[in-house]
Amino acid sequence: MASLDPGRPLVNAYGSKLFRLGREDAHVVQVVHTNAGYLGVEGLVGHADFCVNGGRTQPGCKGHLMRIARCSHFMSSCYFAASVMKSKRLVGVPCDTTCPKEKGHWGVKFDRKPVVLGDEMPEGSRGMYCISFEHNHDCPFD
Repeated sequence: MASLDPGRPLVNAYGSKLFRLGREDAHVVQVVHTNAGYLGVEGLVGHADFCVNGGRTQPGCKGHLMRIARCSHFMSSCYFAASVMKSKRLVGVPCDTTCPKEKGHWGVKFDRKPVVLGDEMPEGSRGMYCISFEHNHDCPFD
């Protein structure tokens, strides 16, 4: 199961813990964080979480704060679609469990191997993985 930047504001305000995404929701839960702390939830949620470009804002997202947040939030679907369609190989390096990340402070871990985001991810992958992917287009993976 893949979760694309799981929602934060309404879930935090009105959702019970029973309705929040967690590791118990599927055999393997992958989470793609692209706007953590604003429209997306922060930190480790699934079995394998991917903090993309620091997890807060995404390249190519411009405008006022809410436009940047919405664009960044929805980029999770572009990244996951690209990984499944094999148009881009997005590799995550093991990092500490925080997301979002401060620029340049990933807390890289050397006790685990890098993994590929998407359906090629090994089932036993666990923890947070950081992906750096620079681009200047909206959903640049067509």
